[in-house]
Amino acid sequence: MKLGKHLAVLAALTLSLVFGAQTAPAADKDPIKIGVYLPLTGQNAFGGQLELEGVRLAQKEMPTVLDRPVELVVVDNKSDKVEAANAVKRLVERDKVVALIGT
Repeated sequence: MKLGKHLAVLAALTLSLVFGAQTAPAADKDPIKIGVYLPLTGQNAFGGQLELEGVRLAQKEMPTVLDRPVELVVVDNKSDKVEAANAVKRLVERDKVVALIGT
């Protein structure tokens, strides 16, 4: 089931953030930004919308990591591989996300 897959991915990302962020200052309360790039429009929009619901449900279940809020930065890849590559580049370079979820 896709929801279980997304929950597992978010859990794995959370664990990597927890163990990878041990050197981060405790006073740092900025949100942990996770980029989500999915086909929200175009020929694969139905599946992309379902995946986004699963990711948001996972965030609702675990809204904080290390006492920091988890912020989802959602981008539509428009069911296009070039748009997906552009979305990833934008999420990493402009939005400075620490992890990515997408197709």
